[in-house]
Amino acid sequence: MGRLVTPRGLRSAAIAAGLLLGALPALAQISPGPLSRAHAKLEGSGQCASCHEPRRGVAPEKCLDCHRALGERIGAGRGLHARPEYRDCKTCHVEHQGTEFELVWWGKAGREAFDHRQTGYPLEGRHARLVCQDCHQPRLNRQREDLATAGVDLTRTYLGLGTACTGCHADEHRGQFGDRECTSCHGQSHWRPAPGFDHAKTSWPLSGRHTAVACAKCHKDSGADATGRYVQFKGVSGRECASCHEDVHRARLGTACASCHSTADWRRVERARFDHDRTGYPLEGRHADVACDRCHQRGAARPLRHEHCTDCHADAHFGQLASRADEGACESCHTVAGFSPARYGLDEHQKTRYPLSGAHAAIACNACHTTMGVAELRQAGAVSASAPASGKSARFRFASTRCADCHRDAHFGELDRWVTQGGCESCHSVESWRAAGKTFDHARTRFALVGGHATPACADCHEKVDVGTEGERVRFAGVPQTCEGCHQDTHRGQFAVSGKTASCDRCHDPETLKASRFDHAHDSAWPLDGAHARVACAECHRHETRNGADFVRYKPLPKTCGGCHAGSRFREKAAPSR
Repeated sequence: MGRLVTPRGLRSAAIAAGLLLGALPALAQISPGPLSRAHAKLEGSGQCASCHEPRRGVAPEKCLDCHRALGERIGAGRGLHARPEYRDCKTCHVEHQGTEFELVWWGKAGREAFDHRQTGYPLEGRHARLVCQDCHQPRLNRQREDLATAGVDLTRTYLGLGTACTGCHADEHRGQFGDRECTSCHGQSHWRPAPGFDHAKTSWPLSGRHTAVACAKCHKDSGADATGRYVQFKGVSGRECASCHEDVHRARLGTACASCHSTADWRRVERARFDHDRTGYPLEGRHADVACDRCHQRGAARPLRHEHCTDCHADAHFGQLASRADEGACESCHTVAGFSPARYGLDEHQKTRYPLSGAHAAIACNACHTTMGVAELRQAGAVSASAPASGKSARFRFASTRCADCHRDAHFGELDRWVTQGGCESCHSVESWRAAGKTFDHARTRFALVGGHATPACADCHEKVDVGTEGERVRFAGVPQTCEGCHQDTHRGQFAVSGKTASCDRCHDPETLKASRFDHAHDSAWPLDGAHARVACAECHRHETRNGADFVRYKPLPKTCGGCHAGSRFREKAAPSR
């Protein structure tokens, strides 16, 4: 290569040459150095005027006389050379440096430091990492024929490249997007993904779960031409769901998937869209609120059977009602509106082995049909051994309907002999527990109630007694059967014999409690004769008070006339008391 002369040195040499050419034509043969290979045909002192003008030096206009293609771009205001700072050709193109000189001054940092933005096409992304010759090569030159005709060396020129992506790159889409610019979808850093592409602007906007699907799931490598295979974007399978997705319903529900499903989630059926009444099982009551997948489980388009509740639901009663005439059909008691409360009412209960009457008719169902664990139900004989190992249910099967099977013995076994004979009904009725006295025949006991004894309330004799931690009970056994056992001795022991009061019924009638059975002639030591028989009892048996208690005096009384009648002769000889 020839020696390198800087643009400043070139300008100095050109000026000197111009002065010599203008002042001393005889010295025009003088040259600063040999021309480059591209301008070798202009070598010789006779060709200086092809580029130089007297007193001006190198004239850009003369350069453009040969470089017409460049002149057209400058005239159109396009490209690097149209910029004012590049109008003077000798700024960058330094001649007379010898045949090996490339004729371009790139600056001290060299060609790779050139700011490509000055050309009007900034290099960004992966383009910024390319070297000049990666793009500026004859095969990529879009104007190579015109430039070759104009005499431009295609191996050296930087003209002729377009700014469209397809000027350098093959159309990976094979014209599927027409004349749209690649940059409308793709960036310069990577071909994939295409950040500028908006599927919402296409004829098939993506929504719901479709937005997260990888492009290749729908746009597959399915096309091919002479240059190889390519991804198909236009003419993809139809918009029907079945064109991409397998019909899990096997066409049983038609092809309009959107009538039930949405792109938000395949498993979340839009219930407002789907009319279940069109199926063989319209949804009513609580069924209308059940999530679809509770019945339509994965792998099954619909339940296998739905004729009976137990096709889907476990028997909540563990077979306790299977012996019924309807074999325990759930709909006999329950509705789809809710499992509880049941529609099984009093009328239905009256048809069972235990019709409800009296107070039983007003008792809540769960008071008798209590909830129990399976183990308890099995122990009570309500369920069979085949019942589930765990769970709870109300009890419906009972070994008997005896009162004692449901009610606690309020008498603590005291009346077992009566219960054994006639059950609790011996005294009580289902109308009222407390109305026992109205049904019980007290004459069956050792103490028949007669006379005044028939009117007192039961509780007057049968009092409550404390039984400790178990509370209270009414006392029946051990109740006194003698008068003095219940009644106070109003005679204050006047009729006691050897410290024991005689039986009251010797004198008193139980019906009236009057002493109608008392015979003064036989039961006393003072028979009433004559005028005595007409005397009122109170005339002899008068009221007295002892220790603050009032009573009638019967014994002892005087047995002589003077003991009762006034007169000295009666009082002189007092008879002994009777």
